[in-house]
Amino acid sequence: MREIAGRRCVGCLVRRQVVVPSIEEGRIVLIANPVSKSGRGAVAASEAARLLRERVGDGRFEMLTTAWAGHGESLARELGPDVGCVIALGGDGLVNEVVNGLMARAPQDRPVLAVIPVGSGNDYAETLGMAYSVPTAVTEILRFQTVRADVGRVNGRYFAETLSFGLDAAIALDTMDRRQKSGRAGTMLYLESAVDQLFHHLQVFSFKMDVLGAEPGCAPHPEWDDAYLVAVQVGPTYGGHFRITPKARLDDGLLDICWATPELSSMRALALLLRARGGKHTGSDHIHFRRASSLVLDFEEEPPAQMDGEPVHGTHFLIDCVPDALTVVVGQR
Repeated sequence: MREIAGRRCVGCLVRRQVVVPSIEEGRIVLIANPVSKSGRGAVAASEAARLLRERVGDGRFEMLTTAWAGHGESLARELGPDVGCVIALGGDGLVNEVVNGLMARAPQDRPVLAVIPVGSGNDYAETLGMAYSVPTAVTEILRFQTVRADVGRVNGRYFAETLSFGLDAAIALDTMDRRQKSGRAGTMLYLESAVDQLFHHLQVFSFKMDVLGAEPGCAPHPEWDDAYLVAVQVGPTYGGHFRITPKARLDDGLLDICWATPELSSMRALALLLRARGGKHTGSDHIHFRRASSLVLDFEEEPPAQMDGEPVHGTHFLIDCVPDALTVVVGQR
């Protein structure tokens, strides 16, 4: 058994000690999305598998590859009881699938989760401080330094990092569509989509937020309001490392909520978005924050919505934080 003290990692302040099985006490299963990042996932998976086999041996390692959307969830749900660590190799979408598969298991039967980032956004890996080099990420995983992490839940489905509505979701979904058509990835593609949305499709959405488990000192917000976007975060970033809720932590039992209200010109909205890259948007009068363990969101009409980069549909959303849901490997950054 290995025990580590609380430590600070990118995006989260870790406060609790965690005791987890060592690598020697369980098998390691790599769940890889071979088509992530325009097919680069297959190359990264082959490299990661070779390195892991060299380090732990064939008897304690297995690689599984996803073949369709949602496949990662069933693979994670059906892992054997001898698995001590499951590694998601891909983007935030695969992380979301694996998290939902793990959350379908009893708490005591959830193996440790690790991430090798091979996606376009990689926001959860960024929050965990994981390296983007496959060899370095494998080395970090085999150090097995872990923390406990919360998970978000919306209408019965789980999210690891982000749930958002309105402008950001429209940008995220449009970026995904552009990526599939062009094979491109990265922050510049996200910014191209952002400029298009801000100058040609900027919309206001009427919403009502009923905060049920607000942090002490937070004012209630039960009335209808207008917003360009509403983000509900477990970790601090979305959209490829935009620090929309820079104070969010993985282990505090709370969701961080941010919403942006009118009136903003397209140029001012773009300036705020660019400032959010470094978490410097928080002083604007148009940006509002709450922290809560649970909330209900209602929209007058269905907004664009995404959860860890995947589409979400509806107008009524029951959202809560599941504290201490998973044990996750953290990197050295």
